Amino acid sequence: MSLPAPPTLARAVGNRVPFAEKLFEEIRSESVDIAGVTRPAWSARDQAAADILGDAAKALGLEVAFDAAGNLWCTLPGADRGAPRVLTGSHLDSVPTGGHFDGLAGAVAGLVALAAFRDLGVEPPCDLTAMGIRGEESVWYGIAYVGSRLAVGSLPRDDLDRLRRGDTGRTLAEHMAEVGIDVDALRASSQPTITQENTRAFLELHIEQGPVLVGEGLPVGIPTTIRGNVRFPYARCTGSYGHSGATPRAYREDALLAVVELVRDLDQYWIDQEAAGVPDTVFTVGKLYTDPKHHAMTKFPGRCDFTLNFGGTSEAFLDACRERTLARAAEIGAARRVSFDLGECVGSMPTHLDPGLRKLLADTADALEIPHREFATVGHDASIFARAGIPAAMVLVRNADGSHNPDEKMELADFAAGVQVLAAAMSSLAV
Repeated sequence: MSLPAPPTLARAVGNRVPFAEKLFEEIRSESVDIAGVTRPAWSARDQAAADILGDAAKALGLEVAFDAAGNLWCTLPGADRGAPRVLTGSHLDSVPTGGHFDGLAGAVAGLVALAAFRDLGVEPPCDLTAMGIRGEESVWYGIAYVGSRLAVGSLPRDDLDRLRRGDTGRTLAEHMAEVGIDVDALRASSQPTITQENTRAFLELHIEQGPVLVGEGLPVGIPTTIRGNVRFPYARCTGSYGHSGATPRAYREDALLAVVELVRDLDQYWIDQEAAGVPDTVFTVGKLYTDPKHHAMTKFPGRCDFTLNFGGTSEAFLDACRERTLARAAEIGAARRVSFDLGECVGSMPTHLDPGLRKLLADTADALEIPHREFATVGHDASIFARAGIPAAMVLVRNADGSHNPDEKMELADFAAGVQVLAAAMSSLAV
């Protein structure tokens, strides 16, 4: 049978919404926490999610396997098994007491797309594979995208024994072994599972983790770029404590006001950059606090700890943010007689998603009359595939009330719209 027209495939996807709903509920029952869901990476809970998806894939007659890192592979075989495959998928783990659809929506979406192909009796020209990827959330082992990094060969094998899970203190290798992974074989493996030679594209569906689609009344977004960032996660300002009523300004070494001045300056810089037309920028102070053992209403603080986080799609913007932060901290510190220790500066460069795939997704959405728009997004597994030289792109699905919290509210109708775009694009790529 020839590949189906997008409207035919879209109807088949729509018919599979109850199948998706059942998978979501089964996995939720294995993940529920005191609030939301918790699926730690390489735990019994994310393994349960993988097993539920794997069993559903087997029932569809798909090939099911786990790679050496424990990533789930569900494959609809193509006519030419040696041809480069089309991959889709997202992550199975969640943050603690997080939302149910972050990551999981993309893993289920891939299986729904393959189910629709199966329902239509399609044998694609090449393999179509839906993945359930492990370890995307950085909260568990201190770095993000562990499963996808292992799949493309960009994670040093020493990290299996170096990385420790934050809440247990045990190594990544220990947790992997606990869910049945042959860690010695993984250590010994040198060839990546996913390469430019065997994979023609990676498409990831994910809920939007911000308010743009909700605010504009759109079901689907197509990201242009995965923002890079510059972060100061352990910044500190040190002055000296003093009596608030007895110390004039000229004698104060007020750490808090120095930090407030720095933050206000950086916020104004963000505003100025937006006004100058620099696109897709963000700035966040996620933590700002004084020491509860010493602070008081009638003392000015001698120490203030804080974090700074800049995001953007331009390396020039991120470099400028880093340089301005260092320069202004030095100037404000000298003027206010305090010292700034900004700690280690960490971050990542922006990852631009494949323009050809983005156009394919946009054209597909237009053909299906699904309203959409393009904008930048935050970090996702797709960035790792793109950095490995594999063409990658994404579909975002509208989701109310943010992400990384129990209030995620992805509607199944929006999910279906996103999968319709995803499946039709996969079909076009398989030709």
